Amino acid sequence: MTRILSRSAGLLCLALLMTSCATTSQQDNWTQRLTGPVYLKASDYLDKARQADGDAKLLWQLQAGRAYAQASDWARTEDVLKALRGRLASPEGQAAYQLLAAESAMAQESYDQAGALLKAPLPGDFEIQRLRLSSKLAELTGDTTAQLQALAKLAATTNDTVLKARSADRIWTLLPQADTNKLGADWAPWLTLQELARDKRGPALKSALDDWRQLYAGSLPAQYLPKSIEQLTQVTDYQPTKVALLLPLTGNFAAQGQAIRDGFVSAWVESGQSAQLVVIDSAQNAVAAWQQAQAQGADMLVGPLLRPQVEALQQSGTVKVPWLALNRVYRPGFADDYYFALAPEDEAAQAAEEAVARNARHPMLLGLDTSTNSRQAQAFIDRWRQYGHNEPVDMRLFSNRQQLEAGIRDMLQIDDSKARIRQVESVLGRSVVAEARSRRDVDFLYLLGDREEVGLMKAFIDVTISPFADPIAAYTSSRGHPDLESPAGLRDFNGLSFTEMPYFVAQQGPALAMRELLGQLRPQWPSALERLFAMGYDAARLLPRMAVLRVAGTEPVQGISGSIGIDSNGVIYRRLKWVNIKNGTTQVQDHVIPPLPEQDSQGQTF
Repeated sequence: MTRILSRSAGLLCLALLMTSCATTSQQDNWTQRLTGPVYLKASDYLDKARQADGDAKLLWQLQAGRAYAQASDWARTEDVLKALRGRLASPEGQAAYQLLAAESAMAQESYDQAGALLKAPLPGDFEIQRLRLSSKLAELTGDTTAQLQALAKLAATTNDTVLKARSADRIWTLLPQADTNKLGADWAPWLTLQELARDKRGPALKSALDDWRQLYAGSLPAQYLPKSIEQLTQVTDYQPTKVALLLPLTGNFAAQGQAIRDGFVSAWVESGQSAQLVVIDSAQNAVAAWQQAQAQGADMLVGPLLRPQVEALQQSGTVKVPWLALNRVYRPGFADDYYFALAPEDEAAQAAEEAVARNARHPMLLGLDTSTNSRQAQAFIDRWRQYGHNEPVDMRLFSNRQQLEAGIRDMLQIDDSKARIRQVESVLGRSVVAEARSRRDVDFLYLLGDREEVGLMKAFIDVTISPFADPIAAYTSSRGHPDLESPAGLRDFNGLSFTEMPYFVAQQGPALAMRELLGQLRPQWPSALERLFAMGYDAARLLPRMAVLRVAGTEPVQGISGSIGIDSNGVIYRRLKWVNIKNGTTQVQDHVIPPLPEQDSQGQTF
């Protein structure tokens, strides 16, 4: 949780009070300034306040508060708000103060307070800012319907064409997550467009869009058609006649290959595919296996599984058909190549998205120094930076468990706290009753490792952290969670949140049905093979939609291994369910990818 530490306004408030006067002699466009971007540091605005008279002094101080907010210095932002409370006489000053107070409340996760501050419309350009913040508040609270309504009002209110287009794209991205029953008749243009995008491709979609534009000519989506829709008019689904599935069905990786094959065939039969499926053992030589498939007329390739075999096929240059490789060996410049893997890096990127969604400011990555942990840590950092966080991420990877335990103590600064207690005791000449307290700036802790390693870290943290401090939000991946059937495991991991594929945690739908069926047919399978079965199942379901999913902004496929999308390079990524362990039970939630920050024509982040 983001917290503002208790502190005195002190010298800052005194400086603000000393620079205040009752009247203003300077005429200035304060509405434009208070609704536009903040370009200077807070100290620069305070210098301007010292040189100004009347209301201008207070308004420059308010600008300093906005600069503090832009720098995420919420403690000083609160100092400014306290110093200016009830002292701004001008309408523009009052409106800007109200918006800054709402933004600060959101940063402290005081969402009810922020909602109250944003409830009433504001005059002029301040209404644009109110709607921006209302959209952000709805995003933070998970209210997709409210976010859509705020974005629609924002687009209708602003004259900024860039902001209108950004709003339209954002609405289109959010629409699949919304409960359409909560949307009124005025959303018909959007919902009809959504149906067209789901059902039609290429020229058929282009023709349908012409009719749709005539019907909804004045609507926002007709005026600012989402970029992905235009791209879909140039895309058609793959329609192979014979699909070759190359897997290691003998040798050291036979069990893995057979698990993927079983999942793939299950989905293939279930979907009633008209194409013929040819399954070929690639254990000895993937290039030779593909030559065999070509001789049989294969016009689409799925597999192989092993990285060296994927690389060998790439180097051979013999694959000229749409290709879904079952390993992530990306090479640029091949528009019909796709790469599917159960990559732990995807889960780390998802954790970074969750940190952004929870408004975290100080994430920490903790684990042993292994290759998998290092890759996950880098994936977290890369995704975190895509959201505009350029400050260094606190990453701590240790060579052994002894260093890990010491590192956790250092992370929580327990030893420093104990040293301060001993110093006070020495000065006073008597014992002091005090609890060593843990640091509070870490607000998102991502534990890297397998079940045993995460359990060890969780135990260290639980016995180390002060009971006076708020618990640190702790997260991990599917590698690190306990046995969900073990009461002892759930107790030991209490408070932990982790990612897991729907196959293992869904309580209804296809994922649950497939888990129950496989439990009957393959009761002795370890979870690793079940994961590969789910991967094979989803790979078969992806085939018809791969080209469409590659278009940015396309609605993902809800698979049993996760919510599946494809980036512009053909790399398939998954977003899993979030599972929180609380008091011996598990709570499952969907993951929503926060939108990446964009800028409008004024340079303000949107």
